[in-house]
Amino acid sequence: MLPVQPLKDYHVLITRGKDQAEGLMASIKENGGTPLLVPLLEFTLPDHMEEVHQRLGAIHTYDWIILTSQNGVDYFFKLLGKQPIMLPKIAVIGSKTEVALKRYGYKADFVPSEFVAEGFVSEFITTLAPGTRVLLAKGNLARSVIAEAINEAGSSCDEVIIYHTVLPASSEQELVHLIKNHAIDIITFTSSSTVNHFLQTMERHELGAYLDRIVIACIGPIAAKTAARHGLSVDVCPDVYTTEAMVADIILFIMKRNTKGGTLQ
Repeated sequence: MLPVQPLKDYHVLITRGKDQAEGLMASIKENGGTPLLVPLLEFTLPDHMEEVHQRLGAIHTYDWIILTSQNGVDYFFKLLGKQPIMLPKIAVIGSKTEVALKRYGYKADFVPSEFVAEGFVSEFITTLAPGTRVLLAKGNLARSVIAEAINEAGSSCDEVIIYHTVLPASSEQELVHLIKNHAIDIITFTSSSTVNHFLQTMERHELGAYLDRIVIACIGPIAAKTAARHGLSVDVCPDVYTTEAMVADIILFIMKRNTKGGTLQ
C-alpha cells in the first residue's frame, strides 16, 4: 500500500510549458511533493506566415490532417481562423491530443495504440490508399519520421510548421539558481525540447557536476533517448507516455530506492 504522501520532502522540477503544467503540478502536490515550475519552452507563431496560410487555405484538397500534440491542435485552430464546414479526416498522436481536439468540437478519425511517431506511422500508413494526400501540421523542432514514411509508402505528405518552440528568457536564471542551490530532487522532462533546453543551460553555466544526485524522469522513449545521448542517466521512463504514469513510476522508483537503503536527500 502506497504511503499517503510518497513525494513528501521532494522538490520536483517541471519543465513543460506553464499552460500545460497544471495536471502534472496537481499530481505532484497530491502525492506530497513540491512542484517547481520553470518552463523550458514556450511557443510562438512561425516567422514566415505566407506558407502557413497557403497550406491551410488549401486544406480542402487533403484527405487527412495529422496533429501531433495539444499545442499543435491549439495553433492549428488559431491559425485556421474561421473554420470550414468540413475538415479532412483527422489523425492525432496521443490521448491528450485527442482530448484537445474534442475541445474544438472535432473527433479524431485515427488514434494510434502507441504514442510516438514511429508507432503512429506504422499503424497509420496501413489505412492509406496510394495517392492519399496528407497534411502534417507540426512544430519547428518535430522530426520528419512521419512525413518520410508516408511518402515512402506511396501516399503524399506535406508538412507545415504552425508554431515555433523557444526557451523562455526568464527561465534560465531561475533554473541556474535552483541547480546551484541544490533545490531540486527530481527533474521531469515531457519532450526532447525540454531536455535540449535544459542541457544547453547546464552547458552554458557549467553545471553538469550538480546533476549527479538528481533523479531524471522522462515521459517517453524519445525524450529519454535525447537525454541519454547527451550523457544524462534516465531513472524513470513509463511504458504509458502520460504525466500520470510518469508520476506513478517516480513514486515506485523512490520507494524501491528507499527500501534498498538509498536516499535522494
